[in-house]
This record gives sequence, C-alpha cells and structure tokens, in this order.
Amino acid sequence: MEPVAVKNISDEEWIRIINKLEDRNSEFECELNAVMDVASIGIQITDETGVTLRFNKVCELIDGIKAEDIIGRNMRELVEEGIYSDSVAVECLEKKIPIARVQKVNGKDILATGTPIFRDGKVFRAIVIAKDVTEVTNLKKSLGEVKYAKNIYEEELELLRKSQLDNKGMVTNSVKMKKVIDLALRVASVNSTILIQGESGVGKGLLTEIIHKNSPRATKPFIKIDCGAIPEKLLESELFGYKKGSFTGASREGKIGLIELANTGTLFLDEIGDLPLDLQVKLLRVIQDRQIMPVGGKEPIDVDVRIIAATNRDLEEMIRQKKFREDLYYRLNVIPIVIPPLRERKEDIPSLILALLDSYNKKFGFDKKITPEVTRLLIRYDWPGNIRELENIIERLIVTSGGKYIEVEDLLDNELDFLLDKISVDQALGDIDYKELMGSYEKDLLVKVMKRCKSTKEMADLLKVHPSTIWKKFKSWGIRLEFKNDFSSPLNR
Repeated sequence: MEPVAVKNISDEEWIRIINKLEDRNSEFECELNAVMDVASIGIQITDETGVTLRFNKVCELIDGIKAEDIIGRNMRELVEEGIYSDSVAVECLEKKIPIARVQKVNGKDILATGTPIFRDGKVFRAIVIAKDVTEVTNLKKSLGEVKYAKNIYEEELELLRKSQLDNKGMVTNSVKMKKVIDLALRVASVNSTILIQGESGVGKGLLTEIIHKNSPRATKPFIKIDCGAIPEKLLESELFGYKKGSFTGASREGKIGLIELANTGTLFLDEIGDLPLDLQVKLLRVIQDRQIMPVGGKEPIDVDVRIIAATNRDLEEMIRQKKFREDLYYRLNVIPIVIPPLRERKEDIPSLILALLDSYNKKFGFDKKITPEVTRLLIRYDWPGNIRELENIIERLIVTSGGKYIEVEDLLDNELDFLLDKISVDQALGDIDYKELMGSYEKDLLVKVMKRCKSTKEMADLLKVHPSTIWKKFKSWGIRLEFKNDFSSPLNR
C-alpha cells in the first residue's frame, strides 16, 4: 500500500514529532518509520558527527539519491564528492543553531532547513527538512530575463524551438555549423532567393529542407530538381512543362512542369551549376517575372515560388569561363550560405558517429557500439566525401562487423585501412584538439546513458565507474541530472 501524505503540518511540528519519537528510542522504531514514510516533505536525520541515519522516500525523490546509497555515509564526504554543494546538517551541528539555505543537490535547487537536537546539553542529532525549489528558482530567473529583454528572449526561444523540432538529422557541435543553421533559420521566414554552396555530401539538401520546414510555406509543395541528373534534352520540358503536341513523343494531354508543381511552395534547384546556358536564360526570367512559358505554349503562367539553389561548383570561376551567366548568379546569390566541409568542423564527427550508430542500430535491429580507437581514427580522417561518406562507412561497419563492438580489425576486414594511415599522428595532433573532441564524445555518451537510466547509481553500475565521477562530470558541464522517475510519491499527485 502506498503511503498517504499528512498535510497541514509545519516544519517545526515535524521536528517536534521526530524528536519525541527519537527520544523514546527503539520501542517506537516502527512509529518513527511510519512518520517518515507518510511525510510529504523530505526528511533526513544524521547523528552528531554528520553520518546519515535516516533518509525518507520523499528525500530520495527530491535529492535523486537512494537511501541505501547515503545512509551510513558522512555528509562531509558527499560534499567533497560534489553530490551536495554544502551541508546544512554539518553546519547546524557545528554552530548548534538552526540553519536554512538553498543548496545544489545533483544539479537541483533544494531548500534545506537543518535543526540541531540536544540531549543532556549536547548535540545529539540533526534533522534536515528538504524541499525542491528548482522550479521556483527557474521561474524567477525566467521572469527576470523576460523583463530585462523581452523581444530578444522571445526571438531566441523561437529559434530554439525550430532547431529542436524541425532540424531532424542536422547534427552539429561546431561553431561554424551552428552559425550556418542560425542564418538558415533567420532567413527561412522571408521569400528571398538563397544560394547554398559546399562540397558534395556536406548536407545542402538537408539544410534546404530545414529552411522550407521553418518557412511560411512549410505546408506547401517542396519540389527538388537535380539539374545534373535529368538529360539535357528532357530538362526543359521537365522544368517548364509542355502543351499537347509540342514535339514528337509528347503526351497527348501535355504535362505540367516541376516549377509549376512547386507553385505557392519551395523550388529546390540542386546542382544549379549543371544547368545548360539556354535554360539559364529561361530560369532568369522565372526569377525576374515569376512566370513560366511551357514548351509549345503561347501564354505565360504565373507562379509563386521561393527558389533555393545549391551547387558544389565554383560559379564565379564558371562565369569567367563563360559557362554560367553572371546575371543569373547575382539573381540567385541574394542570400549566400556556405556549408563548410567536414574536415573543417571535426568537432561534429563524434556526435555524427553517435547519431548514425543509433539510426542504423534501430534500422537493422542491432545494438553495436564503436571502440574509442576506431572513433579516434574516424576523427583523424579528412572525409573528402563529407557526411555522405561517413554515413556509408558507418553503415558498412555496422552491417559487416561480427561482434558487439566495431574494432580496428573491422576496418581492415572492410578494406578501410586508408583510415589508418591517411594522416600521421603528429599532423592530426597539430590540426585538431583531440582532448576536446573526445570530451565532446564523452558528454554525448553520458547524456544518452542518463536518459535511459533511473538513477546515478544505475549509470555508475552500467559504466563501471564511481557515482561521484558522474556527478562531477555533469557539474563541470553545467548539465542537470534528470532520470526516469520510478518513485511513487505524494509530490507526484
């Protein structure tokens, strides 16, 4: 049977009840345990040296610590390990007066009131009443920020919301890519033409989808045209459509072009550098006049499209070679966005590896992991094929590796030995901060483990480390420990 909360009892009254039962000793052990269990507040009792004797269920919930992990331990040790920022129990025992303070416990703000209990003129016990005030603290902070800079605050919240909800697949930790995404989100709300440039495989198509999903046209058509994949003879009719009987082999009913299909939505022209010169002229008219002329047609058709173009080619060099129209380039390059190659943002690689492992494990029903040695080699590699090449190699390793862990031997078995000697160790250490990259990998890993566990102890058991190591790591990162709640408490009602 679950305990029932006793309401309308002040903190002072709780202390008097506990003190009386403690004073009557073991004869009333069951009564004291019952009082502790039905309390709707956190109650901790220590002896005169600061060693925890009792720790009720509500205290477990508030502090995020199991009673079995704290009973018998001195509060001074827990403070040294970083679990508690300080201890009101120790302070009230030393000063022999009641102490009240907001302290940090596992990243949460806890209002703790410590009261010393005397017997024969000497301090005998310390009773600590704990209340979670994290939400109150956060609310005060949020209200203060809103009052200080309301417009800026709301704008950043909107960008954060978009980045969390609509940027599926765009994994990044690097400053360069965060600036790219921030720019993309800011220009998504307007209809200006965008030119995205970057090497093959860096994610130009994915960034275009992010822009569309965060634009006012999000519910309208999104039409992608790969200018390099459609044969030149068919490209015009595919783009602009045609009227019936326009040419030999044409459909009797005619055909609507892809540009017209994108009406009211977004038109994505991928590999725009492969567009033939004669069609560049027609595209320029679409951008200027927002009209298209189907093949064999006599009347122009109005279209309302937002145009985003992308290329991995140097359009300015193509202009000098007379292979790309300068006027079209300036019409497309209203808002330029350049995505850096993966070799210039290697701090993204650990997060990308984790995301790809998770994705392919789910796809194929595996639970494979990657060793630190292989991760280090993947970080060192230059990735000329960028994210697309990384995706292919991770998928290959997951599918072909025989064990639970992907090891260096798997690279050799899959003819990926070029990962072993592409860059020398000295060169790698000169180009990247390996410690920083592995730190990013460690943080991503621990956060993922935390989301699957119910307590710090469970995390520690899974990772085979001491709980204090985990607490100190999260404290240094400024990340709050949040676990699955498996407690049944009056506070949850």
